[in-house]
Order: sequence, then structure tokens, then C-alpha cells
Amino acid sequence: MNPIDPTAPAFNPPPMPSPLPERLDFRTLFEALLRQPHALVDRLAKPGHRATGRFTMLAVVSFLIFGIVLGCFAKHEQLWAAPLKIAAGLVISGTICFPSLFIFATLAGSRMSAGQLAASLAGALALAGLLLLGFAPAVWIFAESTDSFGFMGTLSLGSWLIAALFGLRFLKTAVRSAGAVQRSPLFIWSTVFLLVTLQMTTSLRPILGRSDRLLTQEKKFFLQHWGEQIATQHKSPDAPVSNLTR
Repeated sequence: MNPIDPTAPAFNPPPMPSPLPERLDFRTLFEALLRQPHALVDRLAKPGHRATGRFTMLAVVSFLIFGIVLGCFAKHEQLWAAPLKIAAGLVISGTICFPSLFIFATLAGSRMSAGQLAASLAGALALAGLLLLGFAPAVWIFAESTDSFGFMGTLSLGSWLIAALFGLRFLKTAVRSAGAVQRSPLFIWSTVFLLVTLQMTTSLRPILGRSDRLLTQEKKFFLQHWGEQIATQHKSPDAPVSNLTR
């Protein structure tokens, strides 16, 4: 056996994170989402957390601020219309996808109650919103310095997809902690949820550009709409933003 070197530094394991307090205020939820997601998931399994409403408020405020940043691209009425559309679109997406989430989570083997699952979904949206706030300064720089509709659209959607993936990972952690063993049901639901949010960007258009109408009545699939906008700007690079949203 090799002798132990008395001069070798002792191994000190990393300190265990402190348990979450009984009262989950906004600051505690903010830090737990970023630093202690597993402890937060365990806390949501216990009654009396009152986190669902606070998560929803965090998500809505974050989406509103990110929407203001996107509104700076076209300015004018978009400074208030874009944040309202983004916040409403994402909250509506989460609401209409919640029943299917409960079904798919149950099919995956989860034993979560509807209330616990709602808190977990709200937490996932709140985490996505916080990550969008992290992207907001960089997005604002480009919103103020470029007229490229295609680039701003790609940057905005890329920011959302990255934020959504981290939020969905938190949701998956919550569902698996409640006994889910199958991955495919949650993967299918996550795909459907992302498609719904992307379709909202077309259903609630214009968000980046301007139009003579606050909301359009024309039905389009989001891939068709994006392709038309990119083609329009490619043919007319100097076209004003107000002509790129119909």
C-alpha cells in the first residue's frame, strides 16, 4: 500500500447547499431556479409553497421587458404592442398546452398532481424569462444598430429557443423526480409546445416590424411567413420595416 503523504492537502468536499426556506419569496425563487433546481423541485412537491403565482409574475415581467427590447427595433406603437404580444402569446401557449402536459407526464409515469405540475410549468416559463433577460442587452444593441429584419428575427428566435430548452430541462427534472421513467412522452410534448410558441409569433404578428393593423386576420404557417419575410427583404434590402410584416 502507498503511504499517505502527510504534507498532501486534505480533501474538503464542496459545501452542501442550504435548504430552501419555508417561505419562497421572489428572491428565493430567482436564486433557486438558477442555483438549486433540484431542491426547488423537491420543495414544489410539498404543499404551501405558493410558488405558482410568483413564478407566473416573474415570467410575465421578464417577457414584457424582453418585448420592450424587441419593440426598440421598430419603435412607435411596437414599444408597447410587442411586449404585450410576447407576454400574452407565451402565457397562452403554456395555458393551452397544460392539459396535454398532464396527460403526457402521466403517460411517462409521473405521479405529480395538477397543482404541482402547474407550478413546475410556471417555473419553467420563469426560468426561460430570466434567461431572456440575460440576452436582452445584446439583443437591444442590435435592435438599435441594424435594420436587418432577418437577422433580428433569427436573433430573437434563437434567444427564445435557448431559453426554452433550459426551461424545459427544469420541467423534465421536476417530472422525473415524481416518478417519470419514459422520455418519449415529454419529448413529444416539448416539441408540440415549441411549435405552438413559434406559431404564436405569426398569429400575433407584427412583433418586430410595423403594420397598419395591430393584429392580422390572415392565416399563415410560421415557416411560410418567415420565408416570405426573408424573401421580401432579400429582394428589397432597403425596404422599410413597416413593409415587412404583412
